[in-house]
Amino acid sequence: MPLFRVRNKVTLEERETTDPGRAVRSGRWSDMDRFKTPSLRGIVARAPYFHNGIAKNLTEVVRHYEEELDFEFSDPQREDLVAFLEAL
Repeated sequence: MPLFRVRNKVTLEERETTDPGRAVRSGRWSDMDRFKTPSLRGIVARAPYFHNGIAKNLTEVVRHYEEELDFEFSDPQREDLVAFLEAL
């Protein structure tokens, strides 16, 4: 895993982390290491998906994100994405 060294611009405090978590998006030092992104490795074996199990397979996961985030995949693109996720 990569190791990132980050420095607070105000306090000059330094920290090393493998995943800066929410701070990457928010830019706030207080969000450093607050949320570790889970790995997608082996995701095919962890069905059902989402905290409430609403997606029974990876195709349903991809379709969920298409609807919620306005992604537009063609059928071959969706199939390729699912095949990629299954190969992880």
